[in-house]
Amino acid sequence: MLSTFSDPILPVFVILALGVLAGWRGWFDVDFARNLNRFTYYVAQPALVYFVVARAPFAAFDYRALGLYLASEIAVYALGYWVVRRYFGRTRPEALLLGMTCALVNHLFYILPIAERIYGEEASATVAGIIIVDIALLFCGTILILDIMKAGNAAPGKVARMTIGNPALLAIVAGLGTYALEPLTPQGAFTFAEFVGRAAPPSALFALGIIVAGTDFRRPGGATWSVVAIKTLAHPILLISMFAMTEVDVDKAEIALLVAAGPCGAMPFVIALQYGIKTDTIARAILISTGITLFTLAWLTA
Repeated sequence: MLSTFSDPILPVFVILALGVLAGWRGWFDVDFARNLNRFTYYVAQPALVYFVVARAPFAAFDYRALGLYLASEIAVYALGYWVVRRYFGRTRPEALLLGMTCALVNHLFYILPIAERIYGEEASATVAGIIIVDIALLFCGTILILDIMKAGNAAPGKVARMTIGNPALLAIVAGLGTYALEPLTPQGAFTFAEFVGRAAPPSALFALGIIVAGTDFRRPGGATWSVVAIKTLAHPILLISMFAMTEVDVDKAEIALLVAAGPCGAMPFVIALQYGIKTDTIARAILISTGITLFTLAWLTA
């Protein structure tokens, strides 16, 4: 347990902690964090998404496990949205992102590098499948709903243009095209995507740390604790129950459980900054769940 905690779990967490320290010390301000977030949203993250999709081992995916995982995400997404709307009166856009925070694990920026280090190629295939499903359905679906809310009574064509122009969606389409035509793709495209994509996890986590540094944690609030409980307790328990009721490869089920037991994802925070939605509760939930899962992930991977 101590070995997996010290490497790779703790080193990945340190970049988030450095962002918090930098914010506390005033080395970087919120404006810097927002600019760094824009770089992540428009450049580094699409490159990473493209690389993951283009290199994804689709033939090795366990689609039954992926389907069950997606079902568990939809359930906790809906539960999180309902709880924060019903009991805490959050606006629809914020409640939507808080529901996404309950469902979406920080797999792209946090779990994937940990899983690759511990489990190797088998983990990469399983986690990559979850990442692709999440980006294509949860991420792009949430963006679509937010675009519709933002557009209001705008023409459907405007909404379509806003959605089609989403960097992550374009990266998925490009990645699928590359996967289908890989022999015709210059190797330099993969080199570029891998090189630039490596900047996405530390950039997003560092920017998150700076924003978190200015957040008051003395009273996290019921909404924050509800999101943390749904993510760190309800989601893994639900997934275990679903796997117990059907036949799924044990190794892939263990890796999927590792993903479900991860901390709240950073992408709702990235989206919130881009769309001008309140980030306080999202940031608190991410940091608290990350602190809790430092130990639960170490125990699961021991």
